[in-house]
Amino acid sequence: MPELQEKDFIQERYGKDPYPFWLWLFLLAAFTTTLWFFEGWIAREVRTDYTHNPFLQVTNRDLSLFLWQFPEKMRINASQKSTYLPAFQYEEKVTLFPDQADEWVSAPPELLFLYHTWKRQIGDIWFPRPILKQEFIEFINYAEEWKPDFWPKAPESYLAFYNKLSSVSAGQDVANQLPLPVRQAFQGWKNFYKEGERINQLKITPKILAEFFKKYPHYARNYWQNLYSEYIIKSNPPFLKTALYNFTFSNKNT
Repeated sequence: MPELQEKDFIQERYGKDPYPFWLWLFLLAAFTTTLWFFEGWIAREVRTDYTHNPFLQVTNRDLSLFLWQFPEKMRINASQKSTYLPAFQYEEKVTLFPDQADEWVSAPPELLFLYHTWKRQIGDIWFPRPILKQEFIEFINYAEEWKPDFWPKAPESYLAFYNKLSSVSAGQDVANQLPLPVRQAFQGWKNFYKEGERINQLKITPKILAEFFKKYPHYARNYWQNLYSEYIIKSNPPFLKTALYNFTFSNKNT
């Protein structure tokens, strides 16, 4: 029997690493530096896009007004929520995270296109309806982005009104003391949470429809048929049904 050699025994030491530790460290550092460089480059490109592209210059606050009128576009109704409108809540609320209200929105191009169409055609419309103090407090505690604490650019008149809100009587109509975006947001919130069933059951006569389009012509079919092919003919999109409801309601109180 031949004598066993050292190589035949179990070795208790590791073989020599063909790639020294310092080489692995260098490669890791190079990878990290490259990744950091590209992240910075992408961030700079995104900032440049926002600076030079008005199409992208939409804040989360801006879009929130649009979403109240287009609830089917809310994050809660999206099939893939993780990458869709990340600044908006969808579990306990459907409004946005108030500390992100004035950041640029992260939204798909088709949604921004619809937003700009809405903004250009009907984005400044508010249907005159009472806003009672107690209901306004309920709204502002839900949509906190409209509190002055989260709205640095709020008008001074609104800040003054908000600071004296406790002295306003419960049944007082405060609509005329609110800036237009707050009135729009309140109306959208109330439509969404308190009047949905009544909006769905609303029966519109040809006479009311004619009166509505005469007063608000930019709701007419020719402005929307490229986006809603069956607009008015077979179905009314939520934003039109809601507008008609607010219109009939406001007419009853005038």
